[in-house]
Amino acid sequence: MTKIKIRSASLKDVKDISRLVDSGVREGALLSRTIRELNTLARKSRIIAAFDDERLVGIVMLDFYSKRMAEMRSLYVMREYRNIGIGRRLVQRVVRSAHSLGVKELMTITLKGNKDWFVDQGFGEDPHGFKVALFRAP
Repeated sequence: MTKIKIRSASLKDVKDISRLVDSGVREGALLSRTIRELNTLARKSRIIAAFDDERLVGIVMLDFYSKRMAEMRSLYVMREYRNIGIGRRLVQRVVRSAHSLGVKELMTITLKGNKDWFVDQGFGEDPHGFKVALFRAP
């Protein structure tokens, strides 16, 4: 393993990103994303990627709801690259990017079993106590 590099993904990375997303979908960790959606996010520099040499090993996406609020989503690191800090580095990069773009609230939705990891990365309930995420079937 070489030194892991973190950078914004480009359009040339989209096919590899799609394969990585598909791996996450099969694992039950991610929701499916279309090539069109990935192209749009890559074009806007909203996908942060981790590379071991030229091999894509992790991703995270930043999606905006408004100028003020964004969601960090689709954080995924290949199984053989987990527990060495890549996920943490991806989150740090997204947080810096969101801050530089003027985002005031950055949220994420995760599986229950991952909650503590995200809390360790600085995520938590609404600090003002006003907001709660609620879900229902359509």
